[in-house]
Amino acid sequence: MSARTGLSQLIDVLRGMVNASTADYTVGTATFWDGDQMQAVLDRHRRDVFKEELYPLDTWVSSGSVAYYDYYSSFGNYEQTTGGTAVWWIEDGTGADVGTALFTVDYMRGHITFSADTAGSVYYLTGRSYDLNAAAAEIWDMKASHYAVSAIDWSSDNHSVRNSQMVSQCEKMAARYLAKALPARTILTRGDIDVNALD
Repeated sequence: MSARTGLSQLIDVLRGMVNASTADYTVGTATFWDGDQMQAVLDRHRRDVFKEELYPLDTWVSSGSVAYYDYYSSFGNYEQTTGGTAVWWIEDGTGADVGTALFTVDYMRGHITFSADTAGSVYYLTGRSYDLNAAAAEIWDMKASHYAVSAIDWSSDNHSVRNSQMVSQCEKMAARYLAKALPARTILTRGDIDVNALD
């Protein structure tokens, strides 16, 4: 099966991080790692961004004044809006959707470039951002679990094969990416407090 088309770029990057093809190994009747399996891991490390105020970066123009074309999200690695599925969009200060014809997007960097000067207007982004490092750590950990029971050391006469090194390497890679992963963020609120009044 295939994953959501908006994740194709992220899945390609993730495959490179974890050295995973679509047929690395088989467990029972399941062959790892197809698109759906990669998507399932990514979804476990998804951050839903809701109406984040984008940061505008000014550009000096020839007259000595400034113009505003570039806006940035605090996050990157966004799922793209493809196939008519609205998972990423921008709203202006009135809450109206801003048409995609007015800007281009670098989804990996969370960088939006408008084709015309926005004069520093406020824009809000809603989308799905993914922690690729956390996803890579999970996949390396799962690969270590697989090789722990399937990659057995053996020797014969003057020949020795130490497949257990695969487990050790997978564990090292899992630890490496886990150290780079974003911290988990939990927000607790009480029903008797207006959270908007806390700003």
